[in-house]
Amino acid sequence: MQHVRQFMIALVALAVLLTTPMLVAAQGGQTTHTVQVGENLTRIALKYGTTVQAIVQANNITNPNLVFVGQVLIIPGADITPTLQPTGTVTPPTPQPTTAPTPTETVHVVQPGENLFRIALKYNLPTAYLATYNGITNPNLIYVGQKIRIPSGTAAQPAATVPVTATPVPTSVGATAAATATPAATQTPAMPENTATNVGFAYGVQLHLPNQNIPQVIQAASALDVAWVKQQIEWAVYEPNAGSINWAPLDEMVNAMDAAGFNILLSVSSAPGWARDSDQEKGPPTDYQTYANFIGQLAQRYKGKVDAYEVWNEQNLRREWNNPRGISAASYVELLRLAYTAIKNADSAALVVTGGLAPTGFNDGVNAIDDRVYLRQMYAAGAAEWSDAIGAHPNGWANPPDSTCCRNNRPAVPAWDDHPSFFFKQTLADYRQIMVENGDSGTFIWPTEFGWGSNDGLNVEPPPEYAFVAFTSLDEQASYILRGFQLGKELGYTGPMFLWNLNFCPVVGVTGEQCLWSLLDPAGNPRPAYLTLRDLAK
Repeated sequence: MQHVRQFMIALVALAVLLTTPMLVAAQGGQTTHTVQVGENLTRIALKYGTTVQAIVQANNITNPNLVFVGQVLIIPGADITPTLQPTGTVTPPTPQPTTAPTPTETVHVVQPGENLFRIALKYNLPTAYLATYNGITNPNLIYVGQKIRIPSGTAAQPAATVPVTATPVPTSVGATAAATATPAATQTPAMPENTATNVGFAYGVQLHLPNQNIPQVIQAASALDVAWVKQQIEWAVYEPNAGSINWAPLDEMVNAMDAAGFNILLSVSSAPGWARDSDQEKGPPTDYQTYANFIGQLAQRYKGKVDAYEVWNEQNLRREWNNPRGISAASYVELLRLAYTAIKNADSAALVVTGGLAPTGFNDGVNAIDDRVYLRQMYAAGAAEWSDAIGAHPNGWANPPDSTCCRNNRPAVPAWDDHPSFFFKQTLADYRQIMVENGDSGTFIWPTEFGWGSNDGLNVEPPPEYAFVAFTSLDEQASYILRGFQLGKELGYTGPMFLWNLNFCPVVGVTGEQCLWSLLDPAGNPRPAYLTLRDLAK
């Protein structure tokens, strides 16, 4: 891969869009609305008190999952006309009265730019619970200055404070918390599960099971004493024809991982040709619902076995999101929304993780969007509402885990030491800051892929784009991996960490780039990093 240093053009464009006033005009008795960043038809319909189907029919929209920023929509039968506020807040026509709080409650006054979802996250409460607690019938309509009652026993998580030492205590998936106070005028509803905080730090590794000796691979993973394993599922491989899923190999893999006692993360991407409008590289389907249907069927079939699903992989790269519409965080979040809904409808206990982004150091908007820029765009499009965890790929290139940008703590690694993308700790810290800025500090980062590559002992010249592996010896690879796990645990905001990878060397051979990161050598023998992780007290 090439690493080009450019100004963040995409970020500037996003800033312009976000500061552009919403166009709402009445023309001939009809209201029109200009689509903004992060909006979809569901949100627009709620805003105007109409239905998605009515907007679809009025605008002759063939695919309700695809609208684009700047598109002007006719809004039929709208009975709510939003009033433009300096902060972009929608004012409901009649403010809802708020019952006086009990002495044990906290009162939160809505600030410019806030919504109920963000407020609920701030106090570690589910949005639906907070809405019911306050008698709010439409969670999408709150107004600046409105007083929101917060049950006792909950405290806001300071936006400016990032924990650096506390390690969350994992609880069982599906656990629920009880409400701690009953307001005088309202019966407290049962607290629904908050899946974003059910899983804390844990050790994990990515496997490759297709066409391998599955018992042998499972045995090698079990010896590492990790709690989680990840398996990539390429949709195109298992549903080559619409409606015809080849379940046999999927069942074999899932059953083997489950029988070994692992928690399982399936990372699902790569649409089949019949679902795409492009045959170039890998990419999303034309109709995002087809992906939701597939991942929803996985969740239904493997309920109680698969614990989490990662929705896509490195979608900020053209090679993973190749389609005529280009790379788009807003489009990805629409796919995420549909997938989240399908998964939760099939298995409410399953966790949904956003696709891990690729740190690139490159941002031309065509071949790649810088992962920090893309993550901000994801939040602007509403990603927090449709995920339980934020996926990340905080690779370290050849820089030690504790190093931060730039050119510190080690001799220079030419061309791979002068951008934040090339530093493990820096990527985690930057993601965390973006999450805090967006009121999502209650959500954990899941490093669904991380590691350090080395060609030491392989007797192979790495491809030019991976030349940095020559700066890492086998012993350094082992020590970096160990410290990477330790650092993730110390930070206090990372969930399961998935080391890339266990056994790709035996799969692709010594010339395959994935072999450079493998814990096993081409013959299946352990490299020093495998032995170090195996012997680590967990």
